[in-house]
Amino acid sequence: MRNYRKRPVVIEAMKFLAGESPNVDGVRYHPEEDACYIDTPEGKMRAVPGDFIIRGVNGEVYPCKPDIFAKTYDEV
Repeated sequence: MRNYRKRPVVIEAMKFLAGESPNVDGVRYHPEEDACYIDTPEGKMRAVPGDFIIRGVNGEVYPCKPDIFAKTYDEV
């Protein structure tokens, strides 16, 4: 097995906060659950307050848990 490093790319992201409806295409906020549902290439995914909503390098939108986000991304 060989070692690889992830290429540096810049993405757009926002932290989903409780009670807020993100204004992002493909993201549907459900206030009764205080959750968002996101159509991703892998299917529908759920984001809860504290999760990040990311727009990837190809324009795809997906949720990311805060611990994974902190390990993967730095603010620019």
